[in-house]
Amino acid sequence: MSGRMIFASVVIILGVIGLISTLVTNPESILRMVLTYAAIALVIYVIYRIWMSRRTDRREQQAFKKAAKQSKKRYQTPAPPTRMKTAAKKTQARKTTPAKRASAARIGAPKLTVIEGKKGKKKKRMSL
Repeated sequence: MSGRMIFASVVIILGVIGLISTLVTNPESILRMVLTYAAIALVIYVIYRIWMSRRTDRREQQAFKKAAKQSKKRYQTPAPPTRMKTAAKKTQARKTTPAKRASAARIGAPKLTVIEGKKGKKKKRMSL
């Protein structure tokens, strides 16, 4: 065993002995200590939540959530059609021309936007 392993073992053994002796002699002090640590952790958590809720980019996050919700709603699968609607769609599908089918497929495509990147940055080239 190395010196570090012996030191760690001694510290763990002393900690277990101290915990057992405290449990036997004064068990309420351990309960008080655990409650104190829990209260401190709760205060730190509440402060963190308040600080995070006041951040300036919160509006951007809300806008993103709203857009995601709208997108999810748009692409959500519709309710299953009834028999009469299915029959009507079959007759309409036979009547439509291929050009109309292609345009109908384009309408359902997702709306994508281009995000501008670093266009001004040019590569370093070696001059001869």
